[in-house]
Amino acid sequence: MKAHIVGGGIGGLAAAALLIRNAGALGEDITVYEADAELGGGYFLHGTPQSGYNLPGSVFDREFRCAFDVLSMIPSATDPKTSVKDQFFTFNDEHPYNDKTHIIDRDGRVVHGPHFGLSLRDGLDLARVSLTPESALDGRRIEEFFTPEFFSSEFWLLWSTIMGSLPQHSAIEFRRYMNRFIYLFPHLSTMTGVMRTPFNQNEAFIKPLVAWLTPREVKFMTGAFVKDIAFAPQPARITVNRLDYERAGSTTSTAIAPDDIVLVTTGSQAADMSAGSMTEAPKPKDAGQSWALWRRLAEGRTDFGNPDAFFGVPRVADSRWVTLTVTTTGPEFTDQMSALTGSESGIGGLLTLKDAPWVLSLSVFHQPEVLAQPEGTFVWWGYGLYPERIGDYVKKRMDQCTGAEVLEETLRQLKFDHFDTIMKSSICVPCNMPYVNNIWLPRRRGDRPPPVPAGATNLGLIGQYVEVPQDIAFTMEYSVRTAWEAIHQLTKRGPPPPPVYQGQLDPKGVLAALNVFIGQGP
Repeated sequence: MKAHIVGGGIGGLAAAALLIRNAGALGEDITVYEADAELGGGYFLHGTPQSGYNLPGSVFDREFRCAFDVLSMIPSATDPKTSVKDQFFTFNDEHPYNDKTHIIDRDGRVVHGPHFGLSLRDGLDLARVSLTPESALDGRRIEEFFTPEFFSSEFWLLWSTIMGSLPQHSAIEFRRYMNRFIYLFPHLSTMTGVMRTPFNQNEAFIKPLVAWLTPREVKFMTGAFVKDIAFAPQPARITVNRLDYERAGSTTSTAIAPDDIVLVTTGSQAADMSAGSMTEAPKPKDAGQSWALWRRLAEGRTDFGNPDAFFGVPRVADSRWVTLTVTTTGPEFTDQMSALTGSESGIGGLLTLKDAPWVLSLSVFHQPEVLAQPEGTFVWWGYGLYPERIGDYVKKRMDQCTGAEVLEETLRQLKFDHFDTIMKSSICVPCNMPYVNNIWLPRRRGDRPPPVPAGATNLGLIGQYVEVPQDIAFTMEYSVRTAWEAIHQLTKRGPPPPPVYQGQLDPKGVLAALNVFIGQGP
């Protein structure tokens, strides 16, 4: 059996590891095709201390069962005697979040009150959505189920800045997130229970996975864009018999045997992202490359889902984020953040500026965030939940600003001292990510195909745009789970993936959440 994996993000790399461990595949028989020059997908690491780093931010919890099962066998980047999983949990046990100041208003006052500002009506509406079957939520939006006052509550601002949801987003995904994370309700302000990597996700997860797969002779073909896959002419069967990829300007066709496996990543949240600099705004891209193969597969048929529900220019207004990664050589910013929030630098979680037009959320990483980060250099990160609004001080949309302009708007919103010093000692890299939040877009059943389409004999689909009942997208866990599910169904080897954790079935989690509404609250 040979395996061909389209996409070299966390899902594709985990798939290669699962094929070896669970299905008994030989590494030399596995090929990973990645259209970009580097592996990692949404877990990227770009830049240098001199040009400024560019990296993503992510959150995790203890119930990423598939992901941590795979990472338990992968040696960490800094200690080959310690697994990635053990390093992750040890770090979070030693450096848990303790967010003392999560939301501030335009005057720097902390926004925090009993019950997160929720009324009894809000609690009943949340319960109603949680208990409504998904079949009744098809294509519906969150805002259809709540009063306008709910969306101005502290709870909603905490939820949306951590999870990424907007009022016009999917009620189905909101329901799944609530049921999955109900146990976090009492701790949204402090972010207790939310976890993070000891350093950036590329070096924490991607590099160790590649280092484990490389000596097992897995082939990594970067710069290889898979243009098409063809099927054998068999009625009611889907059997891949050819894979075409373009690399270095030439197209190659690879024959696929019936007992081979092809796993296709259907799109990427990092699709068409572009980075700017201190002097240039990110230049928009409209390549559409990451979902082009999915669109070809879905053309004229319904069993491969609907990529247009997630991708394309009309979707960008409700899915765009602009992130800022700041590399600074002075302590002025981090010292003032600690003074403002009352939290030790690196354990404060998110600080959200609720009255900033872009609704900025900022996080100072535990240092070093990059393993080769020079001594005396600090890296912090943030994003705008509404990047298409006009700033207060820089009268431009966030996605049209240079790094210097993004940094200026942020510092002036914070009203920090030493403005000139911070500007001179910092490099802000803005990153336009037009589709990063598209997993939240309203969808219908069938918009995401199953990991193995009906009738497929050697084709699996993996990634954020594949349907796994109950689980939530926008997570590393989702990508790994889809890979595990597809491999298990196709090969019938190894154990099935562990069940999805459901917080609404955990009595302790439910009681803790109820206390938000009927007790003293957080």
